[in-house]
Amino acid sequence: MASFQQAFVSLLSVAPSPLFPKARALYLSKYPLETTASEGEIPLGRFRTFLVSEEIQESAAGVLRVRAQQFAVVHWQAPQTNAEDYLAYLSERWGGPPDGVTLAEQAWFRDGGAYALFHAPAVYERALSLA
Repeated sequence: MASFQQAFVSLLSVAPSPLFPKARALYLSKYPLETTASEGEIPLGRFRTFLVSEEIQESAAGVLRVRAQQFAVVHWQAPQTNAEDYLAYLSERWGGPPDGVTLAEQAWFRDGGAYALFHAPAVYERALSLA
């Protein structure tokens, strides 16, 4: 099973560049960390994990660093459940629960998908190519 950090890096390695914020936001709200799983991984179930907010830094040396600020775990096209269900999924899927989750009142999608927000450390770095 891929670690949370590995899934985060894998997702961001194919996401649109931060130079295109609208395309990036659409991509990150559509593709969960679980879609980057390799063959033999746990299949997609009733929960999926998305990056909600990030801090993007570019150094003078040309290194792009993205720090996750907040994630959402979405109860896939289903009504709201309790915090314990979200925590159990995060613990089972990613090997450890975050400190806590905050249930969201609105739906992730227009037609449903309750979710909870949580914080977890994750960092992506890559050298920007000048070519």
